Amino acid sequence: MRRQSWQRYLIDQGGLADWVDRGQPRPDHRAWHRYLRWVAEQLAVEPVSAEVVGIDLADGRWRLSARRTSTGEPLALDCDGLVLTGPGAPLRLPGQPDHHPRILDGRSFWTAGAALSSGGPVEVCVVGSGETAGSITGALVGLLPEGSVVELVSDHGVLYTRGESFTENRMYSDPDAAGWRQLAERHRREFLKRTDRGVFSLQVEQVLNQAGAVRTVAGRVSHLQPVGAKVIVEVDYEQERERIAFDWVVVAVGFDPMWFWHLLGERARAALAGAAGGGSTARPPSRTALERAVGHDLAVTGLHPKLHLPVLAGVAQGPGFPNLSCLGLLADRVLGAYVRSARGAGAPTAGTAAGRPG
Repeated sequence: MRRQSWQRYLIDQGGLADWVDRGQPRPDHRAWHRYLRWVAEQLAVEPVSAEVVGIDLADGRWRLSARRTSTGEPLALDCDGLVLTGPGAPLRLPGQPDHHPRILDGRSFWTAGAALSSGGPVEVCVVGSGETAGSITGALVGLLPEGSVVELVSDHGVLYTRGESFTENRMYSDPDAAGWRQLAERHRREFLKRTDRGVFSLQVEQVLNQAGAVRTVAGRVSHLQPVGAKVIVEVDYEQERERIAFDWVVVAVGFDPMWFWHLLGERARAALAGAAGGGSTARPPSRTALERAVGHDLAVTGLHPKLHLPVLAGVAQGPGFPNLSCLGLLADRVLGAYVRSARGAGAPTAGTAAGRPG
């Protein structure tokens, strides 16, 4: 693994000394993307650029129906294991229209930089209190024209930060050694709430602490209404309602972890519902049931062939799997289900990873 390590990549690119001299900072997403591309090239990995339009079971294997991105040509893939990654479709607010140019979400925001930064000062509303909302607000601070204002609307109106103690970090990097599965489920869910949902990282908090143009507003956004070049945001708080006009609104309230359900065929739905102990081919199992059914290899226990769901593995297996903050451990858990020991016979079986862009 050292041949594909972050340090080896920096040596190859001539950047190791610079990284060390700067105090070994965390790489941003762009730098991490370049590193992963370099690893893929070293291993001769050839990603298939295609959109998955259907997933079902056939002859004891997963069968994916897809369309190639470049040509639209149909493509069929059969595999013994399937990993579904990505945050899923962004959650929506009442009244939120489809594809409105002034209403963005946790995905579309990152391609709207040119539109947001052009022109004069603007007023932007960011809805949410988690890491997505925090990252977007931090990006807006360096993006918007001078004189702009960002109002961050959250249920509690206070920005909470994630803890960075050894014990908390250990739960992310090595949940087994830290005793994650020995905790009662209610305590695991409380940990997730305090460290991963509805909180900002310390790095984002440091940026926002210095940003005089960012204000926090307590309340729950009950409705969005585009009116001309403005978007009216209805905010409810303590039985009072306020209507505020903004130039831009970014809805960053989370994503749907069950995004893959509509892609599943009848056989796949029935098998997943049976393994999770509930649901039907018409309705998915409850999120709680699926979270409890995720095993050590991040696959749904009792479902064959294996279906790995890292996005739902947090409660049962550890807090770092859903947001991929322990990517090496995640890969080890998944691949360990297929790679045989040196004394075993035969070659590893085939697996496919399908995901939505994060």
